[in-house]
Amino acid sequence: MLGSLSLQSWLIVVGIVTWGAVQYGLAYWTLRDLARRPRVRGDNKVVWALIILIIPLGGALLYATMGPTSFLPRHPLRPSGPPPVSERKPPSSPPPDRSGGER
Repeated sequence: MLGSLSLQSWLIVVGIVTWGAVQYGLAYWTLRDLARRPRVRGDNKVVWALIILIIPLGGALLYATMGPTSFLPRHPLRPSGPPPVSERKPPSSPPPDRSGGER
């Protein structure tokens, strides 16, 4: 059956699969951003999530243009990496010399 598809049919299949991948990828990206952002316009994340899910491509684009209240960094879901420089403790003293004497 797959071998009997014409070039036009293959292009339609590839177009539909690409459209679906873009649609679901954009929805995933906007829902992830919504979950990490401390505030959104209207202060109602549930409504924004429903808009993103109900309106296939337009909801994600609408959120991307109108939803975020600022372009400040979002809170990560879980910390990763070393703490920021401002939160690091300065070293108390240099480590002792353990070379065994002077040279």
